[in-house]
Amino acid sequence: MIRCIIINHLIYMKKIITAAILALLPGFFYSNARAQFTLLSNFSANQPGGFSAGEITAFDKGSGRLFVTSSGSNVHRLNIFNLSNPSAPTEIGVPIDFSTTFGAANNMLSLSSVAVNTAKGFGVATLIPTANTTTLGRIGFFDLATGTNLGSIAVGFHPDSVIFSPDGSKIVVVNEGEFNSSSSTNAPGSISVVDVSSINSGNLANLTTLSPVTRDFSAGNLGTGASLSGIRNHNVAAIGTSGAFIANVPDFTSAANQNFLAIEPEYASISGDKVYVSLQENNAIGVFDLTTEKWTQISSLGTINQLIDATDQNSSGAADNAISISQTVAGLPMPDTVATYTVGGKTYVITANEGDARGDDRDVSRFGSIAGNSNMNPIIDTNAPSNFPTNQTGVRALDQLGRLTVSRLDGDTDADGKIDLPTMIGTRSFTIWEDTGAGLVKTYDSGSFFETYIRDFDSASWVDSRSDDKGPEPEGLALGSFDGKTFAFISMERQAGIFMFDITNPESPSFVDYIRIATGSIPLRPEGMLFVSAADSPNGQNLLIVAYEGDGNSALNERVAVFSVVPEPSTAGLLLAVSSFATIFRRKRLARANKP
Repeated sequence: MIRCIIINHLIYMKKIITAAILALLPGFFYSNARAQFTLLSNFSANQPGGFSAGEITAFDKGSGRLFVTSSGSNVHRLNIFNLSNPSAPTEIGVPIDFSTTFGAANNMLSLSSVAVNTAKGFGVATLIPTANTTTLGRIGFFDLATGTNLGSIAVGFHPDSVIFSPDGSKIVVVNEGEFNSSSSTNAPGSISVVDVSSINSGNLANLTTLSPVTRDFSAGNLGTGASLSGIRNHNVAAIGTSGAFIANVPDFTSAANQNFLAIEPEYASISGDKVYVSLQENNAIGVFDLTTEKWTQISSLGTINQLIDATDQNSSGAADNAISISQTVAGLPMPDTVATYTVGGKTYVITANEGDARGDDRDVSRFGSIAGNSNMNPIIDTNAPSNFPTNQTGVRALDQLGRLTVSRLDGDTDADGKIDLPTMIGTRSFTIWEDTGAGLVKTYDSGSFFETYIRDFDSASWVDSRSDDKGPEPEGLALGSFDGKTFAFISMERQAGIFMFDITNPESPSFVDYIRIATGSIPLRPEGMLFVSAADSPNGQNLLIVAYEGDGNSALNERVAVFSVVPEPSTAGLLLAVSSFATIFRRKRLARANKP
């Protein structure tokens, strides 16, 4: 009798648990049900006398101070906040001013990035002159304890980002050499490495006596096997700077068009003695060896076929909030931020595939453009197998691919100088690549996940004005490790959402959580993201610090947000079961979402 009662009770509990699982599945699939993110604070990145703050941050665990870039209107400085209580950050003292680094304040274009070295007691900021193609950029140093400007040294042209090596012995600066259509000079992109092993908190004055090693992409700086052959190259000589747009796709495999001056590094991540650098406009990753001081590998990222919403005119020819994910298009990843991690002795590179065209947009047009400089008719293949019409009909109609921004340099599959395969800028995804030693091999791509999620679960945040041009635009990227797992945080610049993925298995990442914040009707634009581990955090929690870039006109949209990132509840056999069911359901649903 007792045995029957127990059996019946177990059967009843099984039904309860099963019902609970079925009820919870949708929430666990695509919601914040796991409560990984908790917003602790959301504060203005501006301090009196400056604006356009919040793009990049650096945290000093020794003092609990947060340094935030602020650059605009001839004011170029680092704002400082006390983050000892992440729920209530406060301003600290006087900002660190670098505005007169190049003489008059209007001689400086931007303070673009910042990094700190807690062990050595100093930080570094990248400083870009207004004459960015003719005047070398500089890195400025500052004392973490006093906030004192310690001076600067010259590096390469247009320094865009800066990091320290994991052991703190080297500063690595990525010099973009950004194309400037108003300048007659095209400056080379490069990497600068500064050895700071001799520096400590007692001799910070010696920083300005150091000499960087700077290496561009000219032949003498390429190691054995490294080549620019086949790399997307917006060569000024091949494309021009004015007048009619090019009518034939340049052959960048030819020596004449492999111009190292058109290589534009963007962001770096270090793994061992290798620096992995995104070459965004070139759709490639360069690998720099810190020991040999050579570029040992330059890998084209090719194209990824993506199911997307290709138009912002989804309802009777007028823009609306609908998202119609119905077109499969080849895309160039063109990553902005990159990060690296190792699994089983292998190095993996994760990329946020934002996409970016040349500054004057001469390398892109709308696919349906039929007039003016941007006319695609002279450059597309109207013969079989492409058979693109010369008017806005069929695939070039405005409600099809006609509004989509595509490359004028890519998609010539038969080497006749005409585009056979429309190729968009960016892939609206993140990708994980394995470094095989001979190049990068794609192990995973998130496909249309971001657009699909936003459409299905946060469509109220999305005004469909970007579908024709990079979509929600994944840009920011940070990695964090806890509970024996590795997580990636990817931000959507145009839509403001932040996604969290478990990437412990680089071949099979899984979605974990999503969060989005806004101030009033203004969608914040997440730019830089910084993960602070619980061991380094002032409140003992894992933190994600997100800097939101603004337009320099309002403190409302120049913000810094601090989130706690908590592990999943450990209580839970039920949660584990729900997670397992959710994983199966997620994979099936995403397989349907990504099916062409």
